[in-house]
Amino acid sequence: MNRIIVAKHASFCPGVRRAVTLLEQAAESGGDGIYCLGELIHNRQFNDSVRAKGVRIITEAELDTLPANAHVFIRTHGIAQRTYERLSAGGYACTDTTCPYVRKIHEIVSAAAPDTAVVILGDEKHPEVIGIRSFAGGNAYICGSAAEAMRELPARIPSDAPVIAVAQTTFDVGEWKKFCKFFKNLYTNAKIFDTICKVTEERQKEVVALAQSSDGVLIVGGAHSSNTQKLYALAAAVCPTVRHIEDADQLLKDDLARFSVCKTIAIAAGASTPPGIIQEVKKRMAENLREECSFEELLEQSFKTLNTGERVTGVILAVNPAEIKVDLGTKHTGILPYDEITTESGVVLADEFHVGDPIEVVCTKFNDSEGTVLLSKKRLDVSKHLAEIQAAVESGETLNGTVKEITRGGVVVQVKTATVFVPASQCGLPKDADLSELKNKKVPLKILEYNEQRRRAVGSIRNALRAQHKQEVEAFYATLEPGQKFKGTVRSLTSFGAFVNIGPVDGMIHITELSWGRLKQPSEVLKVGQTVDVFIKAVDPEKKRISLGYKTEENNPWNIFLKTYKVGDVIPVTIVSLMPFGAFAEIIPGVDGLIHNSQISDKMISNPASVLKVGDKVEVKIIAVDAEKNRISLSIRAAVDPDYVAPEPPKAKEAPAEKNEEAPAEAAEQSEEAPAEAADEA
Repeated sequence: MNRIIVAKHASFCPGVRRAVTLLEQAAESGGDGIYCLGELIHNRQFNDSVRAKGVRIITEAELDTLPANAHVFIRTHGIAQRTYERLSAGGYACTDTTCPYVRKIHEIVSAAAPDTAVVILGDEKHPEVIGIRSFAGGNAYICGSAAEAMRELPARIPSDAPVIAVAQTTFDVGEWKKFCKFFKNLYTNAKIFDTICKVTEERQKEVVALAQSSDGVLIVGGAHSSNTQKLYALAAAVCPTVRHIEDADQLLKDDLARFSVCKTIAIAAGASTPPGIIQEVKKRMAENLREECSFEELLEQSFKTLNTGERVTGVILAVNPAEIKVDLGTKHTGILPYDEITTESGVVLADEFHVGDPIEVVCTKFNDSEGTVLLSKKRLDVSKHLAEIQAAVESGETLNGTVKEITRGGVVVQVKTATVFVPASQCGLPKDADLSELKNKKVPLKILEYNEQRRRAVGSIRNALRAQHKQEVEAFYATLEPGQKFKGTVRSLTSFGAFVNIGPVDGMIHITELSWGRLKQPSEVLKVGQTVDVFIKAVDPEKKRISLGYKTEENNPWNIFLKTYKVGDVIPVTIVSLMPFGAFAEIIPGVDGLIHNSQISDKMISNPASVLKVGDKVEVKIIAVDAEKNRISLSIRAAVDPDYVAPEPPKAKEAPAEKNEEAPAEAAEQSEEAPAEAADEA
């Protein structure tokens, strides 16, 4: 007795079912104005049927010939970006039936940075891949297999280059896994997006299992259907008797003879194969094998049986403010109530969820009399997010959440749909601070521990902030170089300088850098809280030290002096100090000049204190300037007597390191020179 098994995942996938339904409805309402850009699906029988209803299947080259009132259907495989632009420019009414999984790939590759290489695993001639490539820009690389990628990519893309990888939705799952292993090892900056359609993945797994347990396999689907071809290749690799047909008419006598000796025959179909064709193939095979069966049984087999608590991926059929309807590919219509979708209040479902998008949910309650099943996205999300929290314990990853509740011992932070308790000591606030100031604030979080049995997590905001600050500091130090300018804020003053905040760190201005003149305390120039312009003088990344500069050549008093005054000028000055050999006078703040004893008076002076005192304001003449050594010689005598020509002032000798008997004699010798000079000049 022969046994025929029909794969559970036979016939249309949810995305194809939606596209077919939309086009058929449009065709029945008036197909004369309906155009399909390329074959909606790769199935000859379906395309012939819609042509018979007036739908015209056109190529991109024919877009320019369309009438203004044309209604264009975009195929499930998607189209190129330039084609979208042409349709928009033409102002045509469009119905986009692009598979949600394909649209997701368009979004991924479009978001890639300009310098990022995009690797696409798939058939370069397939319309889906052609469309994906157009959204990837000029940095796209297409590989038809893992072996081709291993052979070609190392020579084309540097190992340290930023690179992402995606796959055609119907790509072979086994080949994709081989590729991912190689790709991760080759590229240090790689991001991999598993874009293979989950329905496709399930079909491929099921076909392999059926082929392993059957004597013969029939693969039903369009000759150009990529996912159907993959099914055939997978089945042929493990079963000796495999045939790929488009419909029952392609079953030949020798095929029937070969399958007649098979005890178990499996029938699988691509995602674009209409159920009527599967029915006819099973019927034809059953007739020849003298096995009676009904199409109702076939359909019952093809429908996936769902159970309470089971996870399932469906396609959104409708969105309204209170609920979402989901196509699960079964006899039940999925109902997803608002309170089972999100934990957030005020979410507008239509903004977040769209008809045609895939959605993963869990079944909670069946109502066979109404043909519905209640679904929950929230419960599934909670489980997923708790798993992410558990993984974060070992990885040390920083998560982000919102403080939703203040408790006696700390706060409760919501991380997506899960919650984490943060003790008061880990909240990152001062000891006696009011925790309520954290309410509704977004915070970073490190997970300290997770109790799987109680599904309870404990976290730390403080540790996350510290880690965050450390990263910011490391990144900041990496950008610093001498000469960089910053606007900073004075944090504190010490006897040796000022600490100034310049972003995530503080730098120090030494007291000698605060002024060109003499300072006793930094408070003479700066005050806490003051905003100042500073620049980087030196950086020590290891010791985390930054030396800042404050004074600049622009405000260097010596430069101001040289621009303002010259030798011969008579100017007012203030006596600031007295020495045995003369008096020092302030010309401008930060610049002093020496009035030698011989230039104080026309009389011999042994002690300047006998004539001058600190604070006296006198007029002097500039008689010499040594710009290299920043020395200025002044003369009161020359300012009083215009005819007086001052000699080159004698150089002051350094004080001896130790007392000796020669010093007094030397001083006496100097003191005798001045009167003689004065007498001669008189």
